[in-house]
Amino acid sequence: MAEMASRIAALKSQLPELESALHSFTNSSSKFRIVRTVNSTSTRPKTLYVLDSSFNPPSIAHLALSVSALSEPAPSDPKPHRFLLLFSTHNADKAPSPACFTQRLALMTLFAEDLSHILKTRSTSSGSTTPPEDISIDIGLTTEPYYTDKSLAIAESAPSLYSTNPTQVHLVGYDTLIRFCNPKYYGSVSPPLSALSPFFDAGHKLRVTERPADSHDESSSAYGTDAEQEEYLQGLKSGRLEAEGFKSQWVDQIQMVKGKDGVGISSTRVRKAAEGGRWEEVRGLCTEGVAEWVRDSGLYEDDASGKKMMG
Repeated sequence: MAEMASRIAALKSQLPELESALHSFTNSSSKFRIVRTVNSTSTRPKTLYVLDSSFNPPSIAHLALSVSALSEPAPSDPKPHRFLLLFSTHNADKAPSPACFTQRLALMTLFAEDLSHILKTRSTSSGSTTPPEDISIDIGLTTEPYYTDKSLAIAESAPSLYSTNPTQVHLVGYDTLIRFCNPKYYGSVSPPLSALSPFFDAGHKLRVTERPADSHDESSSAYGTDAEQEEYLQGLKSGRLEAEGFKSQWVDQIQMVKGKDGVGISSTRVRKAAEGGRWEEVRGLCTEGVAEWVRDSGLYEDDASGKKMMG
């Protein structure tokens, strides 16, 4: 408890620094910037795992996506690896509320610290004689709301750590794959899904985790069974959205992996538990640092919708 209290106090003292980094970015013409790194190394990655961090707050579902990719990478994802938590200051589905962005960066920082600790603990306890890969976790900001534009912003800004032009592997849940392939988001292009060409032509990939149904989470039942989710991917390969501009060969750059415990947990469920003061439940749904920050800061009091924290 003393160690956690120290972490929370330390991060509180760093809020002005996070706010300054945020204002510096939003007042610039930059489309992408790294504002913080947890477990900083000089690694020049060949594979950059990217986790969109619009979650409000991060849960063990997001932890499951991250740990799965880093501990069980695809054979086609060459080392060295690096990890990026990426937060967009413009969300395609939500009106921005900049006042909350500093708190969102704080949550990302705690999530990154928890993830780094868990990865090191797993490596130590696995008994492997192979030295574990030392993963740096960057926290980045972008002005771009769409995955295709985010990937381009990362590549074109070329911060020195990414000068090796790594292949980006975006970690998403099945629900995000549905949105990624939804023509309504690309109305300015004809056919609309041809807008995905720059992403796939650059060799970037999607690692899609199936979203299993969770009896405690009504939203998880909207995406069907694991078999139905796999059928959706096969439909893309068979040309289901070809008329909309989606090329069937792009499916070769989409990896579908089985969802593990926690994957179906939504941020809405976390917020409702926090609003109700059910802190043991919150601790079971979030990583340790995130859960304590939510409790200590009262982020979702009278706000299970999360509107006060929307980005």
